[in-house]
Amino acid sequence: MASPHRVYRTLIHLYPPEFRRQYGQDLVRHFDDLISDRGVRAAWARTGLDLTITVPRYQLERIMTQKQSNTALHATVALLTLGGVATLTMDNRIGIVLLVAGLVLGLTQRSALATSFRVPDSSLRRKRLRTAAVLGAVFALSLGTFELTVGDSWTITDTLLALVGVPAMIAAPLFLLAGLLTPRRPRDKDLVRAG
Repeated sequence: MASPHRVYRTLIHLYPPEFRRQYGQDLVRHFDDLISDRGVRAAWARTGLDLTITVPRYQLERIMTQKQSNTALHATVALLTLGGVATLTMDNRIGIVLLVAGLVLGLTQRSALATSFRVPDSSLRRKRLRTAAVLGAVFALSLGTFELTVGDSWTITDTLLALVGVPAMIAAPLFLLAGLLTPRRPRDKDLVRAG
């Protein structure tokens, strides 16, 4: 029969590698102390409960780091928004629900989204808002031209207008949201007061 220590050392491998490196030897010493103080059965009862509770927790913490959480949040807001826009273009009312869900999620999680957009480039907010404005203008121009030119037949010009307008329609609100969530550059007066 395998010794309790060998089995326990094997079970420690269920923890994330970083946790194992940092606390593995301490866990084995603690397990050894438990066996000495309370016996093998009581040590396994307590250790089994501890492993059942802590291993999933530490694995989830490893998986859901802050960066990965923010990436998942960004993807969810973007997919809801894109899905809403796409289904609205097909006259499907579910698009309104998706857009509202994306908006609500974006607004309720705006601090997490804004924090993840923080970068050293102080002009990034202005760039994102300017890009959103340009994309919005491209969409409006292509939509207006498209409305004027569509008649009884569909031409190559109409196809090109649709190929330009649809990506602009989708990207404009995303850049607008990114620009609005990007923190403003501190004003020079604020820097002088802080210093």
